[in-house]
Amino acid sequence: MKIEISQIPEKTGIYIFKDKNKRLLYVGKSVNLKKRIIQHLKSNSLKIKELLTEADSLEILKLDSEVEAILKEAELIKKFDPPYNILLRDDTQYFYLVITKNLYPKLVISHQPQKYKSLKILGPFTEGKSLRTILKILRKEIPFCTCLKNHKSSCLNSLIGLCYGWCCKENEKGNPDLYKKNILKIIKILKGNFKKLKIYLLEKLENLIRENKLEEASKIKKEITALKKLISHKDLIEEQKEIFNYFKASKDLKNLLSLNNFPSLIEAYDISHWTGEYKVGVCAVFLEGKYLKKSLKKFRIKFNQTANDPQMIYEVLHRRLKHHEWQLPDIILIDGGRAQFNFALKALKEFNLENYVKIISIAKPKEEIFFDKNRKAVKINNLSPELGKLIKFIDKKTHQLAINYHRRLRNIIRLNRN
Repeated sequence: MKIEISQIPEKTGIYIFKDKNKRLLYVGKSVNLKKRIIQHLKSNSLKIKELLTEADSLEILKLDSEVEAILKEAELIKKFDPPYNILLRDDTQYFYLVITKNLYPKLVISHQPQKYKSLKILGPFTEGKSLRTILKILRKEIPFCTCLKNHKSSCLNSLIGLCYGWCCKENEKGNPDLYKKNILKIIKILKGNFKKLKIYLLEKLENLIRENKLEEASKIKKEITALKKLISHKDLIEEQKEIFNYFKASKDLKNLLSLNNFPSLIEAYDISHWTGEYKVGVCAVFLEGKYLKKSLKKFRIKFNQTANDPQMIYEVLHRRLKHHEWQLPDIILIDGGRAQFNFALKALKEFNLENYVKIISIAKPKEEIFFDKNRKAVKINNLSPELGKLIKFIDKKTHQLAINYHRRLRNIIRLNRN
């Protein structure tokens, strides 16, 4: 596929990679289409290289605003389900806007829309932050509810005018028809062609003013205001960036650990608990710097002492190494200091693997690593920039996975107790 970079505008819009049969392979958005396509062409990501190899053509759609790009991307992904949009999402799930099936429908952003009885589901959206910003802008002009439970007192949103307050308070008299009209307006905005919608609203406003229906005209003015704010709002799109160059990082890692070959498979371990309760551990797997969601392994800690992170690391690693059918990593990266390093090494020695798998332990908040029992810690900032980025990325990702697992388990246990 030949791409004429000079023909790509430095404008906001959508770009679509298609195969030789015109099937959509990937849909993306950007505030600078030319810059984003250049990033793809220079990318070291194996998945992006596969995409570029399979792609036969590139289509560009210029749009007037970032919010239009966000909504158009969601529309195209839902309609065509491009295969590389799934592959390039890695572990991150799509976001959906759920309009619940209530007398006063609630608006909920969720990864799992099937959990709710829904009137309507909009999406998928690739960015939760941008979706929340869109709703925040709309809500100032068109109030709606987000509370998932009823409550007797007025919520903060109703006190500051972001919600009517009818929807949550028990036995409160309200106006369901007016509320549902607001919800339908939001749906229309999030699905509509902005130019046509703006023309329609302006014409409707003129007619209402001409007919002296000033109260209805005031409501239309709010919709137009919300639309204008959406169109003019900037920084809604979070540009994807290459976090690090894995090939450079792996070369530096090979030299640091005196490996015979370039490392490709890394397992990262982290522990999470609440003052010694609900203890869990995770093993996250990274292949050439890319997180493999399907290879994530979760462990309920059996060790019964209140809080002993090094011992917990040992337990999780020991249980993992019993699985001889699982492929061994080149490197094990663990969250912790010298003590965690020593306990991880103890587990490896019990399986006679200390000469086959290398360990790196990351101590925070000092941001230093241990990788040799006979050497002092090394500051991450003293490593090469690419290697430092790789280590921080893997550690941060694994830490978040451990926290998420811990929170889910804790919530489940608490619900069962109640």
